[in-house]
Amino acid sequence: MPGGAIGGWWGDTGLDIAGDHLEVFAIAAGTLDYSERGHTHWTHGRDTPYSVRLALDTPIPWEGHRITHVYYTHLSHLETTQAEGATPRKHVEGGEKLGVSGIGNGTPHLHLGLLLDGEVEQDSWTFILRESDVRKVMGGYKNGVRLPALRGPGATR
Repeated sequence: MPGGAIGGWWGDTGLDIAGDHLEVFAIAAGTLDYSERGHTHWTHGRDTPYSVRLALDTPIPWEGHRITHVYYTHLSHLETTQAEGATPRKHVEGGEKLGVSGIGNGTPHLHLGLLLDGEVEQDSWTFILRESDVRKVMGGYKNGVRLPALRGPGATR
């Protein structure tokens, strides 16, 4: 999410990236499991309802496990709409635009989560990386660090 600022809460089920309606891009190549309304508990007031889950082409080794899926939630717009379970499923490249960030729990941000070992139901915290581990995977960003903005031809922000 170019131009967003790293935020988040210790122990959360992912990393929050603050930003008001910024473009969101795939962090790696993979196949969409879904790109649709729902898949978040934050649906009150101004909260935006869209989420994306991406099955990575190449899982990332992590402490005896594999990061197999990435999910993005609190999106206000989707580039592609695809229901969970739809076939065929769309493939996206790393860096391909997925949508636009929105609002969750009344705050403009994107929630980025990493799931382990093909377990995607999120009914157990065993297979969801916590905020501190997502930071490590993503490069160790600390709260308040602003991600570089898009530059050059075609940049919209």
